[in-house]
Amino acid sequence: MRSSSGAWAVTLSYIAVATVWVLFSDSWLRMLDTELQYRLQTVKGVGFVLVTGVLLFFSVRYHLRRRRQQERALRRSQERFDLALTGGNDGVWDWNIDAQQLYLSPRSCEILGLPPGSAPLGDWLHLLAAEDRAGAHTALVQHLRGDSERLDVTCRVEHPDGGGGWVHAGGRAVRDEIGRATRLVGVLRDVSEQVARELRLRQAGVMFDCTSEGMLICDAGQTIIDVNNAFCSITGYRADEVIGRHPNLLASGRHDAAFYRQMWQQLMGSGRWSGEIWNRRKNGEIYPQWQNIIAVRDQRGELSHYVAVFADLSTLKRNQQEIDYLAHHDPLTKLPNRLLLNERLSTALARARRQGGELGVLFIDLDRFKGVNDSLGHSAGDQLLQRVAERMQRVCDDGDTLARLSSDEFALLIERPLDVEQLGKLAERILRLLQAPFELSGQLLHMSASVGLAIFPRDGCDGAELLKNADSAMSLAKQRGRNGYAFYTQDLTAQARRRLSLETDLHEAINTGQLRVYYQLQKSLSEDRWVSAEALVRWEHPSQGIVAPGEFLPVARQAGLMGEIDEYVLDEACRQLRNWQQAGYGLESVAVNMSGYWLERGDVVRCVEQALRRHGLPPAALELEVTEDEMMQFGDAAVQLLDRLAALGVRLAIDDFGTGHSSLLRLKRMPVNKLKIDRGFVVDLPGSERDSAMARAIIALGKGLHLQLIAEGVETAAQQALLRELGCDVGQGYLYNRPLPAAQIEPLLQAPPHA
Repeated sequence: MRSSSGAWAVTLSYIAVATVWVLFSDSWLRMLDTELQYRLQTVKGVGFVLVTGVLLFFSVRYHLRRRRQQERALRRSQERFDLALTGGNDGVWDWNIDAQQLYLSPRSCEILGLPPGSAPLGDWLHLLAAEDRAGAHTALVQHLRGDSERLDVTCRVEHPDGGGGWVHAGGRAVRDEIGRATRLVGVLRDVSEQVARELRLRQAGVMFDCTSEGMLICDAGQTIIDVNNAFCSITGYRADEVIGRHPNLLASGRHDAAFYRQMWQQLMGSGRWSGEIWNRRKNGEIYPQWQNIIAVRDQRGELSHYVAVFADLSTLKRNQQEIDYLAHHDPLTKLPNRLLLNERLSTALARARRQGGELGVLFIDLDRFKGVNDSLGHSAGDQLLQRVAERMQRVCDDGDTLARLSSDEFALLIERPLDVEQLGKLAERILRLLQAPFELSGQLLHMSASVGLAIFPRDGCDGAELLKNADSAMSLAKQRGRNGYAFYTQDLTAQARRRLSLETDLHEAINTGQLRVYYQLQKSLSEDRWVSAEALVRWEHPSQGIVAPGEFLPVARQAGLMGEIDEYVLDEACRQLRNWQQAGYGLESVAVNMSGYWLERGDVVRCVEQALRRHGLPPAALELEVTEDEMMQFGDAAVQLLDRLAALGVRLAIDDFGTGHSSLLRLKRMPVNKLKIDRGFVVDLPGSERDSAMARAIIALGKGLHLQLIAEGVETAAQQALLRELGCDVGQGYLYNRPLPAAQIEPLLQAPPHA
């Protein structure tokens, strides 16, 4: 209709224009004479033909071009349609319902297993699997009736050659004015692979939820997007509690950053990681699991997901631990047996060799135990062994190993730092514990033991030799009358007895005033003047003379006497400084060592307040020194104590700096005023480049923290000159004076120090 209307419009327009032209030109020609009119009539006709011919040319050319453009557009559209079908691997079908004609594209015939050009309109249902025919027919009828907007059917096809697969037919009906379907056009697609994938996904989904191994899936950003039932059962979390969160909520805290860094490096490098890892359940329980993590990548090779599968190893670990426990422990006393003792002894020896340390072995044999079995029976003997084990465990620290070697033989491995005297005291404690009567079946039973001691490395280089030598020492103790102990070597036995004697004498020394305070001056390197003095305790034994601090101070610590000694030195140092200041000497402060006993007991603040108040000294006149190792040992408790002392106004110094294992983060938090460079970094100056570099680094560190630097062990002018050049503030050492009594210090204070 539109084409006819357009043609009529062009025709009528042309007739109108031509008629106007003829009438107008004829009217104009009548006004001229006959001869001219005749000539112009001819010209007018020729002009009309030319004009209309030109118009006809352009009109025909325009329509021909439009037609060629439309044909090209139609071909391009057809090509795009064909390419789209080819690229999508789909076939086209067209059913003319009125004419009962069916068109199948070549791809449709291929999908249905038909020869090209086939159109089985009447019997197309036989191409489908028998169980799918009824459903496909019903869907077709419903769509033709208008009950559905689209025809959408997925069913199985059986090819004549015996093959087949899954196909999806999608289409839509073309309807006339009254809604009757006149034509049905659609697309046919082979969906065999898709159906197979969906089947595998359903199977994987069933396995995902039914497997006993926990599974979780994370996106590329390591956010959990799904977990299975086993995950919830193992971890105790519900799915909604973890989805959207990071897997680190399961972290146990038992693995360091290096462990996770190595795990992620392997996962990113090879695409998977497997190993044992400890995680935490919702209730806080830490448990082991064997975990496999796979990095999943998409078609472009980009990371899309992480899948983790893990198994709970708790039960397996418990079973292994029970088996291991039975293999390494005595079933009667529950103590480690000889096998476990040998393993721990080997490990301890390796550690002692590496660190240059010592360790002790005590061989303990019950005296006359055979008589208990013979008189009271083996049941009573077993009870006695259990009671003996319980008592001996009272003397053990966490790092010690008490083992039962045989019927009445025990061994105690000591890894903590104990000297000969302390080991002797430990043996005495064991003997005293065993001397207390045992009550068995209403009877009081008195027991004793013999103890032999051996020390690595002086008494043996391996575990077997140490145990043998400790056993030999135990035999020596038995030969001496039982109920005693002996070291493997006689000189160690004598040394232990000497230290026990020192402990007894030290009690008397404190009560009778045998302790003395000596002083070593400290010099300002920039001003060449005495600024302070360090107070050092000495023991003037009435018969042995001066006892070295390195000999009696460990005894005092072991005997619990350090508190009294610390308080004595503090009070005497404050009293002496007050006397020197009143005498006009220019000392600004006195330095007192703060022992680990004070740090542990925590009453140093009270002692300092009382001493300062008693002698009328300002807090800044007292400087307390704490060693680097003790500062690290007591950790945050030491920081809190130093904060309280700093609040009083007392000056604080870190002694022996550079010899321990400082935490610079903790050092930054401590309210210290001074770092004391250990003499080990000074003794080889200025000849040692390494020590010079160390001293320079420590001084730079102290300056960076706005701390005063003092070097101890200064013995030569060359050392003093180098330390002054490096920026050290104060020097202390034999170059100026050895530790001396107060009376011998005063002549030095009266004269300026030599440069």
